[in-house]
Amino acid sequence: MAVLTWGNAPDPHLPPATYHLPAVAVFARPPIAGHTKTRLIPLLGQRGAATLQAAFISDTLGKVARLKESVQPYLFLTGDSITLRRSAVQERGAPSRERLAPAPYWLPACTREFRIIRQQGTDLGDRLENAFRRLFLLHPSCVVIGTDSPLVPARLLRQALRELQACESVLGPCPDGGYYLIALRRPADPGMLRGIFRSVRWSTAFAFRDTLGSLLRRGFSCSVLEGYADVDLPRDVHRLKEDLSRNRKARRLAPATWAFLKRL
Repeated sequence: MAVLTWGNAPDPHLPPATYHLPAVAVFARPPIAGHTKTRLIPLLGQRGAATLQAAFISDTLGKVARLKESVQPYLFLTGDSITLRRSAVQERGAPSRERLAPAPYWLPACTREFRIIRQQGTDLGDRLENAFRRLFLLHPSCVVIGTDSPLVPARLLRQALRELQACESVLGPCPDGGYYLIALRRPADPGMLRGIFRSVRWSTAFAFRDTLGSLLRRGFSCSVLEGYADVDLPRDVHRLKEDLSRNRKARRLAPATWAFLKRL
């Protein structure tokens, strides 16, 4: 039986000086009309749901970019190379000519600091495991954050990084049973990652519980951050708009999201 080792796989796109840094990876779906945030289409339409997704991505990238020189940032996107170039403004059944999405929404200027990588795997669990394996070849720890919880403050990214100095994993829960963040410290045995997300019931009220159980069964200690709501359903959009309209500090956390929602 082959022995798994982390090895040393230099990335020609990264300077070696960054290898000692923790990685922070944003996991996202590209803002393609009709293919993203589909449960919000009855409220926002295909174009509106995709544009809101683009705003979520922009705000999340902005928070990660604030960590500046203390991390190596990544953006992991679903889809193939053609899909990733499609616009948030393309409608289902539109002509084949595709326009690039407006830069302020789709790829903000801070993206220049990010390594952009296509997610690999048949489901979210596979894609997360593959991302961690890839990043652990270069980095001692990794934080993965989604884009569906726009009110998560940047300080929680810093807290997750601090928690990894004392424990092997960190989870950021959502009230609906999912989670907006997972962070791992590189284990001494790469085999500890094999199938780590296999038993997780994604998109259910059990996703957080299943992931926590999987981590603990494998011997990972785990720190749990404060909870933040995600935005999946029309009622979540209404709640988010109300929160942003009342709270100036929240609007600073999600400026692109507020710019879209205040026009509704």
